[in-house]
Amino acid sequence: MSKRVIIDIDNTLWNLAPELWKRLQAINPNMPPPEKWNDWDFWEEHVHTQDLYQCLREVHSQQDQYAPYPESREFLAALKKRRFYIIIASHREKRTLESTLRWLQKYDLAYDEVHLSSDKSVLFDGSWAIVDDSPVTLAKAARAGVIRMGLRNPWNEGMDHPLFNNLVEVLGFIDAKLNEAEMRQE
Repeated sequence: MSKRVIIDIDNTLWNLAPELWKRLQAINPNMPPPEKWNDWDFWEEHVHTQDLYQCLREVHSQQDQYAPYPESREFLAALKKRRFYIIIASHREKRTLESTLRWLQKYDLAYDEVHLSSDKSVLFDGSWAIVDDSPVTLAKAARAGVIRMGLRNPWNEGMDHPLFNNLVEVLGFIDAKLNEAEMRQE
């Protein structure tokens, strides 16, 4: 039986932050760069909510123009090899599903299911782990008892979540958790 793992897209499988910053800076030249986004709601003092969502919609609609992190393909393939059922989950509008699927296929990124919604916690029941950059989502996962981890970013540093520099390190953490689970079963 395979274990379910939830994998985020933005700032997990590819580097959204620089592209989002470029678009937000076009709206407000005073938008700080991503390395200064020390808060999940970094944008609130600089642009309106509808501007943020419009920029995200534009980027997500053109997703196949952006390459994933170099290790994304191997990371997802390694999860498949470990018999994980991979749910790619993102806080994207449903109308960006086609561009998201094109991107996954273009870069040969393994997955079993794609879930686009504003609340990934609906996937927690029956899931073994989640890889995400959102401190909000990671906190919800912790409360639900789901193993959580993510890539280290200014907006999630200092939180009580396992954070790593790249997906190779994330895979090492997953392997350690799998080994712990096996040892408990023996």
